[in-house]
Amino acid sequence: MFEAPLSKPLERRAHLLALGHACQRQRDRLISVAFDYFSVDPNVLGIFVSGSLAAGSSDAYSDIDLRVVVRHERHSWFVEHRRDLPQQWPGFLFNEWMPGTGHCVSHFQPFNKLDVFYLDTEKLTPSPWYRLPMIILYDPEKIVTGLVDRSKELNFAVTTDEIDISISKGLAAAHETYRRAKRGELFYSQTLLDELRQHIMQSDDWLNDRTPETTVLARFDRRSSPDVQQALTDSYCQYDADMILSALNPLLIIYRAQVVGLHQQFKLNRPIENDLAAIDVCGG
Repeated sequence: MFEAPLSKPLERRAHLLALGHACQRQRDRLISVAFDYFSVDPNVLGIFVSGSLAAGSSDAYSDIDLRVVVRHERHSWFVEHRRDLPQQWPGFLFNEWMPGTGHCVSHFQPFNKLDVFYLDTEKLTPSPWYRLPMIILYDPEKIVTGLVDRSKELNFAVTTDEIDISISKGLAAAHETYRRAKRGELFYSQTLLDELRQHIMQSDDWLNDRTPETTVLARFDRRSSPDVQQALTDSYCQYDADMILSALNPLLIIYRAQVVGLHQQFKLNRPIENDLAAIDVCGG
């Protein structure tokens, strides 16, 4: 039945609080259901939770980052059925996935998200990612515990290839934003402007040596440099070609300084004069 939108601030606040509590209760149930399902399977050798739940920084709308360690012989079966398994659990709504990957993100009522990665025991190797907080739910053979111990001395290190790709993509996004705005393709231009923002966010993390606790987009509001955050905030504009180009220019000023910093800090094997010329031609 259609429900009228909530019009009063107190009603909206009460509604949001109730939804948040419902999300948390359902999230706890989901973890319990997933644990009960996987822990009785003899091919499952480890279950752990990572992300914000493990770090103690979650809120009512945080997702569940679940990692399931499975025997090599059955890993392909779990990956093949990664979309089917969550559909058996209460509150299932829909899946999102990519072909060729070993995980599936499943959405549940009222507003919960469960991200399950299936890890092959024969391909488990120490990684700085395993130094980040985790909650081990099931580890009968101490595989997960051993992996954590062997990862303690490892540090995150960005590669010059990653930076190289990001700069090229960032420059391309800037050029296409400019080009599409000039052509009047404003929806596409807005999308490309947002892509440039993402590379600016990534560059800010790299230049400040921030541990990649999560994706580049998540929680950036809480960790970004003040000048970068202000430039990003000011860059959101209306559906208008001149306004898009006006928003692009301050972003390019920030991005130009970042590109110079990336070249200096990481000794990149690409001509800095080309990168700066590519920015300046768009007005930065």
